Amino acid sequence: MLTQIVLPVAATLALYIAVHALQIVYRNLSSPLRFLPGPGIPSFILGNSKEMMDDPLLSSKWRKEFGHNFIFHGLFGVSELHTSDLSALNHIVTHSDIYQKSSSSRESSRRLMGEGSGFYHEKWALTQFLRNLFSLRRTNIDARRVLNPAFGIAQIRLMTEIFVEKSVDLRDMWARQIAAQGSDAARIDVLSGLRRVTLDVIGCAGFGYDFDALAMRSGKPNALNTALTAVFHSPKSNLYATMRMAQGMMPFLKLLPLPGWRVQNLARERMFSIGHQIVQQSKAVLAAEGETKPRGTQRDLISVLLKANMAVELPESQRLTVEEVVAQIPAFFLAGHETTSSATAWALHALSLNQPAQTKLREELMTLDTDNPTLDELNALPYLDKVVRETLRAYAPVVFVQRMAMQDDVLPLGKPVLDGQGREVNSLPIRKGQLIHVPLWAVNTSTEIWGDDAAEFRPERWDTIPAAANAVPGVWANLFTFFAGPRNCIGFRFSLAELKSLLFVLIRAFNVEPAVPKGGIGPFTAGPLQRPADLAAEQKGSSLPLILRPVNV
Repeated sequence: MLTQIVLPVAATLALYIAVHALQIVYRNLSSPLRFLPGPGIPSFILGNSKEMMDDPLLSSKWRKEFGHNFIFHGLFGVSELHTSDLSALNHIVTHSDIYQKSSSSRESSRRLMGEGSGFYHEKWALTQFLRNLFSLRRTNIDARRVLNPAFGIAQIRLMTEIFVEKSVDLRDMWARQIAAQGSDAARIDVLSGLRRVTLDVIGCAGFGYDFDALAMRSGKPNALNTALTAVFHSPKSNLYATMRMAQGMMPFLKLLPLPGWRVQNLARERMFSIGHQIVQQSKAVLAAEGETKPRGTQRDLISVLLKANMAVELPESQRLTVEEVVAQIPAFFLAGHETTSSATAWALHALSLNQPAQTKLREELMTLDTDNPTLDELNALPYLDKVVRETLRAYAPVVFVQRMAMQDDVLPLGKPVLDGQGREVNSLPIRKGQLIHVPLWAVNTSTEIWGDDAAEFRPERWDTIPAAANAVPGVWANLFTFFAGPRNCIGFRFSLAELKSLLFVLIRAFNVEPAVPKGGIGPFTAGPLQRPADLAAEQKGSSLPLILRPVNV
């Protein structure tokens, strides 16, 4: 009896896999881009994925070998066009109706963020903050019309006090750790503390919710932080990301207990459990306040979102349902928590290696005669602004995004390439379904744009930016960090204000110094996100050990 069930199922799966494999092979062999160069494919199942996981800088090496446009292969041998040609990238970001997130990427996001994540486009990632704010059932413009008030400059001004307050909590925690060691300095994993404080920030500023991740008044580590650490910061995080993508490409794999399914399910359940609590509490508070508290005076994002969603002038067709509001919560968690902690950690790492820049920054920060600066006061500090720009250029938290062509198109090129007959062509024919790898980090560190020292952290470069940078698509500072076009990162102001607040408090309080030899810290990637890691650690995972020495004022 069991055989009668198992054999037909196995045969069906085998046929499905065979047909899928033949489709991939046919598409690759018949692709109009097959004339483009690229690395060999070491494995049909893994493609070049394992190589890229093992070496986060591999695509940069390939770019030097093959140029701005080349083909590599992802999972199951699917070909992807890697392009860092600025004309092509400008076309992609301004034609967001054609170049969208692939169905497999959406399914991968759902595996972690639940069914609600399909409502939005492009995880924060990456980081890239809240890129998944476009609906499959309504237009991106409609969704943003509701969400924009939560991310406006007036709202960020109200939140800056929260950013500074939580930064002070982190400063005081590290000061206690140093004092407990009875010395004038201590080795501290700053990424761990930054992840906890940014979770507290997104809790208070995002939801009016106390995660207690930093203080741990309950005596136990925050359960959500623990779950997210297992998913994004463990030695197996990249494997988990690969398995999510594989399940998105081969839906039947969702039936199998692939590596990471338990920790991902736990993280998703905790995010949505907290999300429902937050939305219900916020709705109750708003209902109790009625019209006694005018719109624009709430500080947390969810309250602002709910208030805007209830506005009488908003057409019913543009209102978000309760389920759609709850679906924001995982995106807020990941975008407001993971990317900002990574960016701040990279800033501290860069400043630890560039002591003159750190000293110059501290001297500027000390000119403010306050421990609780406003957003306008932070934005008026020119060297702080340069440090933030340079950090987000040299260490973009989101390394790449992936797009799929929803229809046939022609991709214009700024620099010609040779076709299969050796002729120069100024465009690439794009077939419906073609995957495109958009390298955010590579564009930010291109020597053709930023000069031979593009890989170096040098804030002074922002005194006079090169003319080539004006062609970089981006919503902020001639950088690709927050993406561009109609689906740029809606929360970039939130991220910038939080990053400036953290640096203001921490650099005034501590001198940060390297804790490992030069070259010992490098990128640790999990999918499109990158964080710092101690490369010599036996169990690789994200971390940033630094020596913190209190500043004697």
